[in-house]
Amino acid sequence: MTGIGVLLVEDERLLERVVTDALRTIGLACETTCSVEDALQRLSTQQYGLMILDLRLQQGSGVSVLEQARRQRPDLPVIVVTAYTMTDDLQDALALGVDALLYKPIDIDTLLATVRALLQRRQVAPTHYAVVQMAGSVAPAKPLGRLQAGMWVSLKQGARAMVGRIRSQDAHSICVETEPTPSPDDRRWTLEWTGSDALYQCRTRLETCLTREPSMLWLFSQPTLIRRVQRRRYPRVAAHGVAFVSVAGRLQRATQATLLDLSERGACVALTEPLHRGAQVHLEGHVPTAHTTLEFQREGVVRSVVAFVEQGQPRYRVGIALERLPNRVLQWLREARLQRLTGADAATLEASALRKER
Repeated sequence: MTGIGVLLVEDERLLERVVTDALRTIGLACETTCSVEDALQRLSTQQYGLMILDLRLQQGSGVSVLEQARRQRPDLPVIVVTAYTMTDDLQDALALGVDALLYKPIDIDTLLATVRALLQRRQVAPTHYAVVQMAGSVAPAKPLGRLQAGMWVSLKQGARAMVGRIRSQDAHSICVETEPTPSPDDRRWTLEWTGSDALYQCRTRLETCLTREPSMLWLFSQPTLIRRVQRRRYPRVAAHGVAFVSVAGRLQRATQATLLDLSERGACVALTEPLHRGAQVHLEGHVPTAHTTLEFQREGVVRSVVAFVEQGQPRYRVGIALERLPNRVLQWLREARLQRLTGADAATLEASALRKER
């Protein structure tokens, strides 16, 4: 389908099979090639939603493939795979622009999380909302769980599942684009998607199907009810600070990371080296605030890893589930969240806390 398929350029047969099977488990069609010439031809004749590219191929360098991809599709998400830390080919690729960089041996969970993040980031068309002019600097909140053009959704019916992208919608119907597939007999379907705060789901009815090569268009009725299936148990708060991560079983010293956000039972950090899901870690955090620096140490488990490139260097966004944070940090999290929601300054919140104590 236009804009949804994945092009995998890889000459290791075993890795090609593993990656292809993994992508298909999340509903993404994957075309593979081990030839530079064939990859160039496919890019010139077909449209893909994402490309996974090995830089070191038996028949040449993947840099030429990346060059053509950037000329024809500057917005095409590209994940580069390599077994070498820094070579001329890798430097050339980073100069051309890479969305994510993964080193072999590849962690499949990290690859799939990165693919989902890059595809979700792409927007086919902007969605406009009517807002009311408000006094002050409080920005209107984005609607949680709302379907938008360009979003990726899962279409489910019994044991059948596939991925699609919302092409357009109006007050009565939603148009979803997928790979060509046999038309269903049952018109009752379930749509599922990931919102900014939770996993959402709705039941809908299929109105009609249209096959337009090389894709298929599904027209669903707008749902009357959207369910929040899973919600983050603890809200996240931006916490720009420094963290030191030590992995259990490693003799090397702690790795410095950038602390991005915190919740009562979790943290998100940016690292320069990948961690595997399920790894036991020790996290030491330092969060500067208006009056002091909050410091804490906690044990945790890596729950998610997403790879990306920042200023030409590989980075990894790692989500860590932690033991309950110290009360001092919890109090700061609650005040920071209240300040974000109400716009009240720290002095107002402190005065309110004193009134409650009296």
